[in-house]
Amino acid sequence: MTNQLCLQQQWSRLYKKMLCQLAANEIMAADEKKWIEWAFGIASKTWAGIQQEADNYLFGDQQEEISFYKVIKPRFTALMDYFTLLYKSVLFQPDDLPAIKEYWDHELEICKNFLLKHRSFCHYYEQGNTTMDHIYFVQENNQHPLVFGAHENKGQTITSYSYLLARVLSIKKYHRYILEKIDFLTNAEPN
Repeated sequence: MTNQLCLQQQWSRLYKKMLCQLAANEIMAADEKKWIEWAFGIASKTWAGIQQEADNYLFGDQQEEISFYKVIKPRFTALMDYFTLLYKSVLFQPDDLPAIKEYWDHELEICKNFLLKHRSFCHYYEQGNTTMDHIYFVQENNQHPLVFGAHENKGQTITSYSYLLARVLSIKKYHRYILEKIDFLTNAEPN
């Protein structure tokens, strides 16, 4: 138990340190695309190290396993997914203003539809419910990725609902980013 607690604390500290590093570099970034590439690399490299440790670790009990798959793993994989969404948006954003606004409105609609489709799971997570954790967040009950998973799975750290939770977290973060873009475009328009 103590060893796992130390690992969980170490991974949580690593996540916070990574967020600070990402935020500091975002402020100084002159090129959004290059910053996204760099940030994705940092998140991927950090997650790869954690995944390697987790693949070689036997959880002491089910609660430790749930904690990893419900808290630690989704934090990192959500960031990787978020940076993938950002990168796509930078690459495919049109050049002219009317098309840009239409593009971001479309992206916003995609986010809303995803969150609507998975609203019961979102509600479960946001309300802090734990009644289904023993099904949702343990490896033995979920051996296949639910929808996503291009960013990992070289080892055994796989649970379907970890993926879904990571995707929900990344979509919510991307949703906020889109709203900021739309707000900026709306306020930048000449009256």
